[in-house]
This record gives sequence, structure tokens and C-alpha cells, in this order.
Amino acid sequence: MGERTQILLVSRRGLLAGAAGSALLAACGTGRGAPVDPRRYEAFFLWPGVKAPDWLDEAGEVYVLAGEVRHRAGRGFVPLRATPRVSGPALWCVVRVERLDWEEGVYLAVLRTLALWEQAGNRLVGLQVDFDAATRGLGRYAEFLADLRRRLPRRWKLSITGLMDWSAGGDAAALAGLGATVDEIVVQTYQGRRTIPGYEVYLTALARLG
Repeated sequence: MGERTQILLVSRRGLLAGAAGSALLAACGTGRGAPVDPRRYEAFFLWPGVKAPDWLDEAGEVYVLAGEVRHRAGRGFVPLRATPRVSGPALWCVVRVERLDWEEGVYLAVLRTLALWEQAGNRLVGLQVDFDAATRGLGRYAEFLADLRRRLPRRWKLSITGLMDWSAGGDAAALAGLGATVDEIVVQTYQGRRTIPGYEVYLTALARLG
């Protein structure tokens, strides 16, 4: 699930703390009321419509939400920001996904967005799919991701977000399919603006993904 890295979310609601390359935690602080120090983190998720703070230039990686594939079929890929031009951090192009039945035009639009980000001079790491896949639907999700990986040029990595429940009820074959396809899984270990207590137990169970 990739090397350990620190992740911090930058959103309209403020700074939401995070941690671990295999986990993405969110909270107003550390859980004890202490403020978040962004310089303790290496990677950041940037929400649309938010002005990047000055310290973001010092980040190693930034996950930038580029657009959405919404519930309604035929809507295509909905961009949420212009092509960034960043000289410092490496970038992940994030697409929030609400359905997996993509039309061919959606694939083309996402790949075109990645190409434009790269052509703009950014150090593009790859694509992250932000999709809350139900545990019972992991098999279908693994098939979707395998098809997406085949379409994605090998120079770009593939990352996904994941749910802690996968560790408890996920089908072993489906989880193995995910692990064999993606380069990184960022597990969402928060609810609202608070880190879920005991998240470490779930992450230990997810270690079987390899």
C-alpha cells in the first residue's frame, strides 16, 4: 500500500489532520484539542475553490481534486478546476467518482486531463480515484480498476481511497484483486471531522493487501 507518508486535508472547513500512506485521517486537531501543525506532514489533499496556503509549496506531494463523475449517466466528467501549474510538489490528479458505469467519453476526458496536467509542466504522479466502494461490491470495483489500469499509461500510478470496513468484511479474492492492480490505497479513517478511535486495528487487518 506504499511507503508511509503523512497526509493533511485542506478544505473550506479548515485544516483536517491525516496520517499514513495507507490511511487518511481527518480531525480538527490531534483529538486532544491541540492545533494541527501542517509542517509535520508530507502530503496534502487540496479541495476545490480553496486558495493554496504558502506552506503547500514545501509539500512532497499534493492530491488535487480535479473533477467528478456524478451519479447521473450521460453527465460525463465534470471538471472542478483549471489546469494547475505547480513547480514544487508532485501532484496526484484526483477524480471523485459516484458510479462505475463510465461511458467511453469519461475515460477519454480523464486521460485528457492527466495529459494536460503533465504538459503544463507539473510533476504528475498519477490518478487517484475517490470512490466509496461498498464492501459487498469490491469484486465489481476490482474489475473496474483493472480495466482503468489497462487504459492508463504505465508512467502514471493509480491510487484509490478505501474504507476501513474492507478489512472486516471484504472478500479475500476481491481484496487481492485490488492489491494487484493499484499502487496505493488511502484508507479513510475519519467520520465527519473526527478520527475514528481504534483505526489502527483496521489498518493492521488491511496489511493482507500487501
